[in-house]
Amino acid sequence: MSLSFILVEPTRAANVGAAARAIKTMGFKQLILVASDLHLEKEAQWVAHGALDILENTITFDSLAAARSHFDLLVATTARERGCLRQYLTPEQLSEHLVARETVAQAAIVFGRESSGLSNDELALCDLFTYVPLAQTYPSLNLAQAVMVYGYALSQVNHKIGLLAKQADEKQLQVLKQRLQQTMQSLAIEQDQKLKQWLLDGAALLSQRDVKMAHQLLSDINKKIN
Repeated sequence: MSLSFILVEPTRAANVGAAARAIKTMGFKQLILVASDLHLEKEAQWVAHGALDILENTITFDSLAAARSHFDLLVATTARERGCLRQYLTPEQLSEHLVARETVAQAAIVFGRESSGLSNDELALCDLFTYVPLAQTYPSLNLAQAVMVYGYALSQVNHKIGLLAKQADEKQLQVLKQRLQQTMQSLAIEQDQKLKQWLLDGAALLSQRDVKMAHQLLSDINKKIN
């Protein structure tokens, strides 16, 4: 698995440089910027001591949507919302989950804007969601610190691939998500956004065996409906 780090509209060149240094320190190679060219600024180069190669090889996209097609799996970093049914993974849980997903070739972890994080539309593009449990809400981690936390937590992923049970093929997961939405429409519950989000997020965490069982369950439900 190749794991990239995506920064969406970072506001400070120093944070980009510090993120590049963190990525290099933890053994990763690919930094991606969305709607930004701050990696070209002198300040970024000063801060990225020993990691200029990361800045030189930085890829840029106009939007996260434009980057989506280049990855099998996008992981959004975001604050955990109380009362939300979305499933959040800690950095340690995310590491274990990625190790199990042998079918993923290209994955990326996405960091939002320093001031406002990721938009709802950007979150909708992502497959998994992760947060850093903090002792208190403020002061929170800044962008470079967050990159370092995840870089450290995920640094052993490539060395552990294949040690855990196989996860479902990504194409199978996408088909399952489509069937889930179609079944919800047939049951006239498609407008229940909380239930829909819970089902789609949960599907992304299923193992290969679980996906097969879910397909069988949906087939049985649709037979009853028809």
